[in-house]
Amino acid sequence: MESEQADILTVVASFFEKHAIAYMLTGAWSVIYYGRPRASHDVDLVVDFYPKDLPTLLSALKQIESTYLFDAYAITNALEHKDLFQLIHKETFLKIDCWMLQDDPFDQSRFQRKQRIQAFGQKMWIASPEDTILQKLRWYKDAKIEKHIVDAAFVYQIQKKLDNHYISQWAKILGVTRYLKKLRDINLEMYI
Repeated sequence: MESEQADILTVVASFFEKHAIAYMLTGAWSVIYYGRPRASHDVDLVVDFYPKDLPTLLSALKQIESTYLFDAYAITNALEHKDLFQLIHKETFLKIDCWMLQDDPFDQSRFQRKQRIQAFGQKMWIASPEDTILQKLRWYKDAKIEKHIVDAAFVYQIQKKLDNHYISQWAKILGVTRYLKKLRDINLEMYI
């Protein structure tokens, strides 16, 4: 399943690249890239496009509708309300969650800091390790789902060259400093 997901991820990233739609990989696949081997049930992307781009996007999506399900109304609605739209791979039912870039300062910052990587034989954009940690801590703060803090701990402990000043600064702003302090103490071996 993981190799199927990787194949789908490369196709979707290539699609966004070809149609000049700004995006970045986030969520579980950014955690997988930065160090935690684990399963994922979807692919999460942050995308940035504007009302003027909508006809081009919908036209481009029609070219892949034999392989992917999508709802034009949901995409229009996501654009209007800065929300989520999904692409669903018909053969595997893998969901590609496309989160619209938000106007809040952290979302803007992490999108500006995205990094160009080579993965699965293709160049693509991905959230930085620092922003992956911070976003996972935000999700943990909101939902208290253990996988989020464990994901953050994996990236935090495995990535040796982190911008700790940036992480501390945003952790304070986002109200996740107490969770950040726990990351170095989580025993990763329990989750392998």
